[in-house]
Amino acid sequence: MDNYVAFSGGKDSTALALLMPKSIPVFTDTGAEFPELYAHIEKFEQVTGREVVKLQSHLGTLLDYIKSSKFMPGHRARYCTVKFKIEPFEKFTDTFAVALRADEDRTGNTSDKVTYPLQEMNIKLMDVIAICLEHDLLPRYPVYMARGGCVNCFYKRKTEVRAMHELKPDVLDELQDIEEYIQDERGKFAFMFPNTGMSIKNQRRQMSMFDPDKVYLEASDKSDYGVNCGLFCNR
Repeated sequence: MDNYVAFSGGKDSTALALLMPKSIPVFTDTGAEFPELYAHIEKFEQVTGREVVKLQSHLGTLLDYIKSSKFMPGHRARYCTVKFKIEPFEKFTDTFAVALRADEDRTGNTSDKVTYPLQEMNIKLMDVIAICLEHDLLPRYPVYMARGGCVNCFYKRKTEVRAMHELKPDVLDELQDIEEYIQDERGKFAFMFPNTGMSIKNQRRQMSMFDPDKVYLEASDKSDYGVNCGLFCNR
């Protein structure tokens, strides 16, 4: 049953894949991930000698879909995880292991075909870090990835968008173009990053230098919505 492991590229799924050396890691690619995530997957393959299976939705990339549909994901329409992460994975296999730690206060898929080995082995956060460090595979993602790999994650706050503005302006340029392209005649502006309460263009007008520590501090606080994207996002 545990032949496949849901591999997001975060520390938990990396540790789980390392603890299950005969498993096949499977990564579902939205096509909107930061380059650092792909680099970690490549390093995992080099260190372990194992191939990570890469899947993608039949809809294409997430950003292309947003442009063609003129419909952005958000707190009330979290289709990005469902359509671009979960559905491609479950079409590939319905039996797999997921990296939910023993100290996480959330539940995953209730199907008896999905297992949670980290919980069964009582593996907690510090255990995960130690396992990754032992293999030199602890992901150390930059501040603009504090909430995961997708460049357009709607959970991002002003501090993270500011980090992108300073460190990845070309990425934010593309997102700003998409945000402005999909607006219509209704007059109500749809924000790429709704937590910020304003358009990317207006945010950039107000930006000053960012504090990296504040980015990570805010990213660890889920009190605003109390949830995350589930099995694959918010690594």
